[in-house]
Amino acid sequence: MNPQRWQQIEDLFHAARESGAGVLAEADPELRKEVERLLAHDSDEGSKLLDQQAAELIAIPTQTPISAGSRLGPYKIEGLLGEGGMGRIFRATDTRLGRSVAIKISNRRFSDRFELESRAIAALNHPHICTLYDVGPDYLVMELVDGETLAARLKRGKLAIEQVVCFGAQIAEALAAAHAKGIIHRDLKPANIMLTKSGVKVLDFGLAKSAGDPSLTAAGGMMGSPAYMAPEQFEGKPADARSDIYALGLVLREMAIGKRAEPSDTMPPTPDRVIKRCLEIDPDERWQSARDLKWELESCAIQPGATRPRSRSFVLAGALALVSLLVAGIAFLYFRESPPAQQAVRLSVRLPERSRPRYLAVSPDGRTIAVVLVKDGKQQLWVRALDALEPTALDGTDGASNPFWSPDSRSIAFFADSKLKKVAREGGPVQTLCDSLGAVGGTWNRSGDILIGALSGIQRVSAAGGALSETPADSIGRKLYPSFLPDGRHYLSTVLRLPTSTESGVWLSSMDSPESQHLLPDESNAEFIEPPPGSHVGEVLFTRSGTFMALPFDLKSLKPAGNEFPIAQGIAAGETPYWRAAASSQGVLAYVSGQSERRQYVWRDRQGKKLGSVGDSGGVVMISPDGKLLTGDQGRDIWVVDLKQGTGRQLTFEGAFNPIWSPEGRYVAYDKFGVGIFRKLANGVGQEEMLIAAKGLSVPKSWSPDGRFILYAQINPGTGADLLGIPVESNPKPFVVAQSPATEDQGQFSPDGHWVAYTSNESGQSEIYVVPFPRSASGGKWMVSRGGGVMPRWRRNGKELFYIAPDSMMMAVDVNPGPVFQSGAPHPLFQSDIEDNGIRTGPMSWDLSPDGNRFLIITDAPGDASLTVALNWRASSTK
Repeated sequence: MNPQRWQQIEDLFHAARESGAGVLAEADPELRKEVERLLAHDSDEGSKLLDQQAAELIAIPTQTPISAGSRLGPYKIEGLLGEGGMGRIFRATDTRLGRSVAIKISNRRFSDRFELESRAIAALNHPHICTLYDVGPDYLVMELVDGETLAARLKRGKLAIEQVVCFGAQIAEALAAAHAKGIIHRDLKPANIMLTKSGVKVLDFGLAKSAGDPSLTAAGGMMGSPAYMAPEQFEGKPADARSDIYALGLVLREMAIGKRAEPSDTMPPTPDRVIKRCLEIDPDERWQSARDLKWELESCAIQPGATRPRSRSFVLAGALALVSLLVAGIAFLYFRESPPAQQAVRLSVRLPERSRPRYLAVSPDGRTIAVVLVKDGKQQLWVRALDALEPTALDGTDGASNPFWSPDSRSIAFFADSKLKKVAREGGPVQTLCDSLGAVGGTWNRSGDILIGALSGIQRVSAAGGALSETPADSIGRKLYPSFLPDGRHYLSTVLRLPTSTESGVWLSSMDSPESQHLLPDESNAEFIEPPPGSHVGEVLFTRSGTFMALPFDLKSLKPAGNEFPIAQGIAAGETPYWRAAASSQGVLAYVSGQSERRQYVWRDRQGKKLGSVGDSGGVVMISPDGKLLTGDQGRDIWVVDLKQGTGRQLTFEGAFNPIWSPEGRYVAYDKFGVGIFRKLANGVGQEEMLIAAKGLSVPKSWSPDGRFILYAQINPGTGADLLGIPVESNPKPFVVAQSPATEDQGQFSPDGHWVAYTSNESGQSEIYVVPFPRSASGGKWMVSRGGGVMPRWRRNGKELFYIAPDSMMMAVDVNPGPVFQSGAPHPLFQSDIEDNGIRTGPMSWDLSPDGNRFLIITDAPGDASLTVALNWRASSTK
């Protein structure tokens, strides 16, 4: 009978003992028969099971001979396996389950504390931990592990480096599982590690602390084997997880050289750096968690056959030579066993034809790059392994933005459809974690915490998904692009220059305190590079005016440790403050260069033909009622541009967004984040006037044709956006136009003012709806789009409604906004190539000429984008 079957029998047996035989009614007949036999055996005279009755069993005196055939409760002794200072170990059979077990019988009775701790250890369930089944007054019942101890194996010599790395990672994984439950081993050594056909099994978790085994203690009552004790244990200080990491470092070194190390011994280069950090005297300088150590071992694992076959056709035109160089460089620098001194290498990688890079992120292990590309009208997440020949698009990631990696490099989180989502590196089902309306940037630590740059500040959510929670509040301003430091508690973030900001630039904050430290004045997404081996000084990486920079930073003092210095030039800019550069904790850099970063207002006709451009753009465009001017945001302020001359003037100077025109073209209304909605004369004369005060984000969307009302989106963190209206001149009390648990945004008045078209994701995807204005008791709502749609605009004659489909196609719908609204079937006009900032339900990135025959669309200016990868960049940097 297989182990799974035995587990089913055991679980059902215990359930029947606790709740009665009635639980067997629905069981499989064969299972029921076995359980009933066990229950009958359990009731026999003199037979006692361990479980809760274990403490009632009579301890067997140490002088009593125990031989094959002896019984200890339901266990039948088969023979002696070993003997030591603690007592004797026997092979036995559980007569109830027919399962072989190992029983350790101590020379002395266990303390109550030891029994309690042992039961906690028994709760550990991990493939690389020897399972403790139960505890008696002076004996332990454990999994019987077939194999040999690592100590016995090392008597035959050292292990291959591949085995050192593999076994070391398995031991570290076992330690991590125990440490997560507050259990410290305290006596990790080769004799407590079994090598089996299925891998490593670690024995005796936590038992050295209280078992009273003289062979496990040094002078002064310190617990543990002296040869494998950490320095703090010799000083009599309490052991913690880092003490186990020190012991594992000694075990790794012994596996690599075949004996306990001496000062003259030379370590193989592959695990040397990892081991040295395990063996730091100061616990603060070691790996701070066994999981960190596991990932580090896995990342330096030697992979046989690293050179891939070259028979695959490379679909990226003209890049065969570059990819060959890339594969060779990666194989040389990453997978070789005995490298010489590292040298800096920079490789240029072509991106797929007719694609535009938007965002990128390098995996923590430095082996894979995630890139958000716009290709053929679709914005998706792509992954490119450094030793692969081509990138791969991940299905289900349409509209992705701001990707960031899980610490184990297995998953990628990203934002899309006002949600935070995640997907495996290899692709597969996409999981939604939480709502994230307006969030900008995220980061993921090794404890399973994710931080996002939400509207209300940095918010926290579990990597498994769930409700968002707030981090300690401060008065600095809205923080974007959080990025964890290695401790998983402190993080970097960027604050923009806004009316509500204290000081813009890069800040250092903590999940545990509202205190923050201003590090840099630069508005840039920033990341941290871990220190080289033996050091506690890493680097904060950021971009300054297109130059990738590094600021030395001390992880112990949490202070800068030197002057910033340049790494790379010509970094492409994205949405402020995002620069298209990313790094990994292993020091691999990637950045987009060779691309014009300008965005333009581009005229297109109804067939999609380009008719010319009107200068540089921001993210929003609105054409004046007479068709002669446009207003938009550039550099976080509002501009008004003459469409004929192409000249413009700046209207605001303190940070403003999302402009709209008044119906006669006299005023421009706009929002200031965290302050409210204002209006100002379009000619720039006079002072601005506040229309709505708001602590959060209130965004004007449309001004009614009669000038009486402004339609705006009220963004409520955690619940999405609602569409509200407010009178402009008198009695400014907001009222609801469209509201639901979903997100309603992008509201646009019809030319006659009787209807409002807007975007809502109440169906699960964003669609275009129309409702009457003002809302009446009789109500009425019509869905206009089919298969998704955003950014609705009315033709000035009121007979057509346009919107952008999910594939960026410009769609047109014939409408009849009479007493009863009617609409026809949507039909495509042309591929818009519209600027996609990842929040497609937010800014309005296109507008329509008064005659309805020309479309002004914010479009990326053409450029020749390439991806540069830098390896071992520290070797060429001059600080």
